[in-house]
Amino acid sequence: MQSFIKSLILGVVLAVVGYAVAPMLGALAGNLLLPLGLFLGTLIGGLVMGGGFTGAGASSTSGSAASGDMQSIFVGNLAFKARNEELRELFGKYGEVGSVRIMTDRQTRRPRGFAFVEMPPAAAAKAIKALDGQEFIGRPLRVSEGTERKPRS
Repeated sequence: MQSFIKSLILGVVLAVVGYAVAPMLGALAGNLLLPLGLFLGTLIGGLVMGGGFTGAGASSTSGSAASGDMQSIFVGNLAFKARNEELRELFGKYGEVGSVRIMTDRQTRRPRGFAFVEMPPAAAAKAIKALDGQEFIGRPLRVSEGTERKPRS
């Protein structure tokens, strides 16, 4: 959310600069510069501030940690009614949680029964050891180190 606010502020700054330059470009350009400045500022600001786009098939909540020093954890046999906040709370007992993504079906948007949680490596190892096999919302979790997705043919 902070990234969005920062990018919006950058958009407003670009819009103000656009209005300052508008008299030199003519009246039509002045009418277009405000929305164009807001759009470009938000887009550029979001990319510069580290914001990103969540791909289809995942619902995500982000934390404060950079994903460069995070380890992905696979969480399987997840109850369909599990929510991001509940997983964040469960894994948060073992360390900082960078992000939680409960995977969903692209067409129906229903949960697929597994998720990925990002944590620093030391905390991830503790969480994997402690939570593998533990019951969560009536189902025993399968928790393991996440692996890279194999490319589709």
